[in-house]
Amino acid sequence: MAPRLAPSSRRGFTLVETMAVIGVIVVLMGVAIPTLATMRAEARSTGCRTTLRELGLGLSAYRTSMGDRIPSCEPLPAEVAEGETEGGLPEVLDGYIDPDCTCWYCAADFDTESRSAGTSYLYVPGLIRYTPQIQITVGQTLVPLIQSGEYGPERLEMFRRNIEANELTALFEHERRRTLPLLVDSQDRHEQNAQIPRNGLFIDGSVAEIEEELGDFEDGFGDLP
Repeated sequence: MAPRLAPSSRRGFTLVETMAVIGVIVVLMGVAIPTLATMRAEARSTGCRTTLRELGLGLSAYRTSMGDRIPSCEPLPAEVAEGETEGGLPEVLDGYIDPDCTCWYCAADFDTESRSAGTSYLYVPGLIRYTPQIQITVGQTLVPLIQSGEYGPERLEMFRRNIEANELTALFEHERRRTLPLLVDSQDRHEQNAQIPRNGLFIDGSVAEIEEELGDFEDGFGDLP
């Protein structure tokens, strides 16, 4: 006779046990996925600060050769044709920073339309230069030069840019150097929250997190001295 086999002591998971294991896995995934997303966002924010510091070095070199003035230019380049831009900080800093340098782009910028502008970063002085306070000073200084008739349009444009640059530099250096950034990234890429704030480059070369919305800065433009 064949020997009788002892019944196995092992058994499979019951339905309740299986559901409990699945529940634990779901809970763990619910914790892990947001954590991984936050870690990726933090890594991109770190990369953003690195590129801003590199741009800060280029701006510092520009100021050294331009009498310590910051540039007076458009807040963003204008796209004049597909793949071609005009104006803005990348054009002004050409010779100090390659316009094709990857440092012009935030590590969190995956927007094709945004990148087509040539940079992810908004040049804040490019907005402030249009405020009445700045333009009144520019106009008062230019009127005698225009009336003299000694200067052509190109020369007058150079004077205008230099006057704007002087006024902007004085503002950022002495009035609001610790609160108003030179360059700031879009909130579309760095959602404003306690974990991953936006980053900004300041006139002293420092890079710091931005706690205010750009709209808050704009609200204060009317109070500029």
